[in-house]
Amino acid sequence: MLVDSLDVSEEIRQTLKEQGFVELHPPQADAIPRALTGRNLVVAVPTASGKSLIGYVAALNTMLAHGRKVLYIVPLKALAAEKKDDIDRFAHLGFRTAISIGDLDSDDRMLRDADIVVATSEKADSLMRHGSRWIEDVGLVIADEVHMLHDPGRGPTLEVALTKMMRRNRDLQIIALSATVSNPEEMAMWLDADLVRSEWRPIELREGVFYGDEILFTDRSTKEVPRKKEDVLSLVYDMILSGGQCLVFVNARRSTEALATRYAKELKEASGMELTPEETALLEGDAETTSLGRKLATCVSCGIAFHHAGLSSSQRRFVEDSFRAGRIKCIVATPTLAAGINLPARRVIVRDTTRFESGSANSPIPVMEIKQMCGRAGRPGYDPYGEAILVAKNDDDARHLMEDYLEHETERITSKLGNERTLRTHILGLVATGDADSVDGVIGFLRESFYGSQSELYGVEGAVENVVRFLTENGMVEENENGLLTPLPLGKRVSDLYIDPESAVILKGALERITDETPDFLVLHAVASTPDVMGLFPRKKDREVLMSLADEYEGKFLTDNPDPDDTYQSEYFYGDLKTAVLAQRWIDEVDEDTLTEDMGIGPGDIRSRMDSMEWLLYAMTEMAVLLRKDMVKRLRPMLTRIRYGVGKELLELVSLRGVGRSRARTLYDRGIRGRNDIVSADVNDLASMPRIGFALAKSMKEQCGVSVEDVVPKQEEKKEKGKADAPAGPRQSSLFDF
Repeated sequence: MLVDSLDVSEEIRQTLKEQGFVELHPPQADAIPRALTGRNLVVAVPTASGKSLIGYVAALNTMLAHGRKVLYIVPLKALAAEKKDDIDRFAHLGFRTAISIGDLDSDDRMLRDADIVVATSEKADSLMRHGSRWIEDVGLVIADEVHMLHDPGRGPTLEVALTKMMRRNRDLQIIALSATVSNPEEMAMWLDADLVRSEWRPIELREGVFYGDEILFTDRSTKEVPRKKEDVLSLVYDMILSGGQCLVFVNARRSTEALATRYAKELKEASGMELTPEETALLEGDAETTSLGRKLATCVSCGIAFHHAGLSSSQRRFVEDSFRAGRIKCIVATPTLAAGINLPARRVIVRDTTRFESGSANSPIPVMEIKQMCGRAGRPGYDPYGEAILVAKNDDDARHLMEDYLEHETERITSKLGNERTLRTHILGLVATGDADSVDGVIGFLRESFYGSQSELYGVEGAVENVVRFLTENGMVEENENGLLTPLPLGKRVSDLYIDPESAVILKGALERITDETPDFLVLHAVASTPDVMGLFPRKKDREVLMSLADEYEGKFLTDNPDPDDTYQSEYFYGDLKTAVLAQRWIDEVDEDTLTEDMGIGPGDIRSRMDSMEWLLYAMTEMAVLLRKDMVKRLRPMLTRIRYGVGKELLELVSLRGVGRSRARTLYDRGIRGRNDIVSADVNDLASMPRIGFALAKSMKEQCGVSVEDVVPKQEEKKEKGKADAPAGPRQSSLFDF
């Protein structure tokens, strides 16, 4: 089917052709005409088959032909940025795109002027909790990677957000885009949608298992691979020499770094990669260089990179762009990279099919996730084929990988909404926004959810009643004699803050006990004890320090002490205590390299825990406005300290753009203690300080209200002076002038 035959405006057809879309793939030809009718649609097709275009065409038509807003929901922040970039390729048609992935305690009013908003499912639900009125103007919701309903963490939020929007606007169109799953009919039934299901791919995908020195494919054909030191290295080196690129998936961040570092020297000659000094600085972390950044720069200079959530956005973007450009030949990544980010390669190698999960040790990775990784193989327009290879350890493992993964159907997508911890958060949200005002109202909402469409809701009434009892006993919801539920100020605030009500109970208890003399460490421990902050694993070598701290602060903690005879509780207590130690050392300005070495964690663990700690400390501060106003001034400086990892004396300096913990300490140690010192300092003196430079020095002065437009950098003065003092006439330009 040609783009010219689509029932859209001529300007949309012309724009699609200018972007290279002339003839539609079979799934697109089936789905797009249905999407343009306004009917709900579920599209379940393989990765790389072009499902995103289905959403884009429907979005353009909704905005330009019908004048209605579009909400594009994605599961990951990184994927949101990619989708916005894709959509902006059509922006000359006259619409405005906005991205909303950050602060969950904001209604983002600036989104009112956007025609299409790209948001994560958490942000979409948060916007409704904050009463964002512009959502009423949304005519189309595109739910990308909707098979994430199966994910226990993100799935319930996506499900609740979609259910809320469908209940509030019965005319809303929903287009759900999914990878191939075994039960798309159930999703279509829930959404009252047409279903487009296809196995078509633009590039042939060959799946196989590598063991010994050959790949056995599912069609029983084989391919020999020249041996190197390791199985994965053999597969990577073989593909790079043949002109292709590789994605290697492993189950842990540390493994990504270890493999990439180990293979770097082997691949340097084959890759031919060179980095400029500017690129090296970016990868190392610029002014705040870290061991992780230095390791990444070393790997990338050899044509290989690691990719995980511990990298900064600029580091991840550089790795992804360089891979797309063919400069980086291999990326070793955690499975997150497979969740929708457009980075296909000729060969995908899956080393691990198990991963560590809290409470269950090593668990098998679901077939659906492995298939997502495999689906990254084969770049349309670049590769003649794609190969997805699982690596076996022995004969039995090879048989297991072939039968239980490559030849096995993906798992059935099921709702993860029906447990009390998940219901706690969402029932409070429903009551706070007026989407439900009684136990029966909550159950009525659940009947319209994916959970309700898949089950008879047996036992859910008891679970809902337990949650309502918990919320009323803890001052978040009030229930009158007729069973009518109304949110109390604390409940409304907790709902807006988007935290687990159990976390709010812990923070409320801490606020009741805190005094002016309470050490910062105990505040940090209370925050770390909430279920919204994942504790760190306490190693045997950590025990002595942690037990000493437990003894030192016994009877002073702001939380209830665990039962000493309960091993399970004790493990969590020490994990939370270790997280509090990390936070204390972070704000005491212990450098990242020392933290990772001493505590046995990765840089990504530091950033993820500190991000969570910052948000929960913010929530505690906001709750203090309601419950303990006298503690607000005490808590607010700790927020900035956690954000930047600095002592109290650096708070004024880190408030300046471009000044992080390292630069702030440099300035402070050289007598620049705050804004007044920056105002009075000479800009060239500031610029001469390590890692400051003239551009940042000028920016700092301007942020403090001082104009430096007419100031010339000292190095430029020297150049000008050199020119003025130079004798007239020709100068020596090379040895051949003699």
